[in-house]
Amino acid sequence: MLQSPVIAASPLVGTPAWRNALRWRQWCFLALLAAGLFLFSDGLTAPLALKDESRNANNALDMTLTGFSLVTTYDFRPDLWNTKPPLVIWLMSGSLRLFGFHEWALRLPSALAAIGTLGLCLWFVRKVTGSRGLSVGAAILLLLSPGFFGEHGARTADFDAVLLFFVTGGLQFLYLASLRRRPGWPPLIAAGGMIGLGALAKSIAAFIPVVGVLLFLLLGRRLTSVLANWQRYLLTGLASILPLLAFYAAREAAGPGYLDAVIFNDLAGRYSRSLIPETSPLFYLEHLSKGWFFTGPLLLILPIGLRGLGNREKTLALYAGCIVFAALAIYSAAATRAMQYALPLFPWLAILSAISLKRLIGIFAVDRWKAGKRLVPVALIIGLSLLGAQLTARALWWRYEMFPARQSGPQASYGHLFATLAARGLTHVAIVDPGFQREQEQGYSPLLRWHRLVWATCGLHTTELRTTPAFSATLIASCEPSVYETWQPSSVERIGLCAVRNPQPG
Repeated sequence: MLQSPVIAASPLVGTPAWRNALRWRQWCFLALLAAGLFLFSDGLTAPLALKDESRNANNALDMTLTGFSLVTTYDFRPDLWNTKPPLVIWLMSGSLRLFGFHEWALRLPSALAAIGTLGLCLWFVRKVTGSRGLSVGAAILLLLSPGFFGEHGARTADFDAVLLFFVTGGLQFLYLASLRRRPGWPPLIAAGGMIGLGALAKSIAAFIPVVGVLLFLLLGRRLTSVLANWQRYLLTGLASILPLLAFYAAREAAGPGYLDAVIFNDLAGRYSRSLIPETSPLFYLEHLSKGWFFTGPLLLILPIGLRGLGNREKTLALYAGCIVFAALAIYSAAATRAMQYALPLFPWLAILSAISLKRLIGIFAVDRWKAGKRLVPVALIIGLSLLGAQLTARALWWRYEMFPARQSGPQASYGHLFATLAARGLTHVAIVDPGFQREQEQGYSPLLRWHRLVWATCGLHTTELRTTPAFSATLIASCEPSVYETWQPSSVERIGLCAVRNPQPG
């Protein structure tokens, strides 16, 4: 029989499965490339943020200069304030060794982890639901969320983006295992291994979203299947928790007192009292609804779209909802609340939102349009388009204006100052900066320390002073306005947001 010419010409019929898969992978690659351009293409690299990011930068720089170690240091002394396991610091230190002492090299592990998380989102939703549109929609909602790309997220040298990648992958493999009566070893080992790496990135923060899996097993009536295969799931649990316990034991042996600091910084102290300015128990709901998650303003109506779902989408929505609900309850009950703590929930919020929006459009637009009722579908599409445009504009504002502005500050300008002075051939300069008080420590100036160490490797050596000396035989500089505004204007030269004072011998 001759093949119909119409069917033979159709691009959707007769195409080998491998070719369709290849085309999908090509589109995913282009989508991730576009996401990378949105996240990381800037004219200038933003300065390191003073809080957290600068501390991590110093930890990584110390390790780069002194060699690989289980013990992270600040000022070449064991750091008992930043007590997270060292996986992310190891990655940052390796990046500095490969690419040099650059801010972007510090942030490279977070950048790769963020792109990897988007890739996991595309792969997982497509595998579970079979819908390419849902997978792309979930990835876009995640990408455009300020909480994903902002402070402590994809664009900064913090722990959270790396944690997000490993925990997201671990939870996805757990879900795939839970769908089978007798799950295979590969997804269970992958789940335990990725959660274990997440724990080495940010301690017990990796385990909080896993509580939602237990809730899912109860509500989804899958606990019996898990108990029937308890040996396999026990291996998953051991793979996830043993790496952290082994590190704690080795680190305590290397320097007693570490575990006491961990208990205060990462466990009891953070949960029982706020280590940062106090917030309301509704902190996360308020900030998510205000736009830290892209479709936050729609969170209240999204449950409407979860009715009448097919089995695959319904089960996935239940899994995502359990993770979000359980983890938010734990985060909100703690005394210390910060938006980056909720970052591991963003992929699941994106999946929930994508499923719900697809269903809402199907109910109120597609079905009514097919029934000849055009007014409601047109109004809905126009309304969603306007809201989507407004939310996108807000996300772009956060991305290109708000977050970069929040990173600026006096200490952030030392990089530009030292580059200018080094270009003039100077080899020594005295820096006056009082720093600020952090807990019991006075004169805390991590950004200044970072730049001093980096530029010392380039031949520009600096002396750090807390107050301006009456007389000095060397050039004095500062990026702190409260310091250089007291200098005689006739002896001052402004360099960007900083100033230098000519030598004034006695």
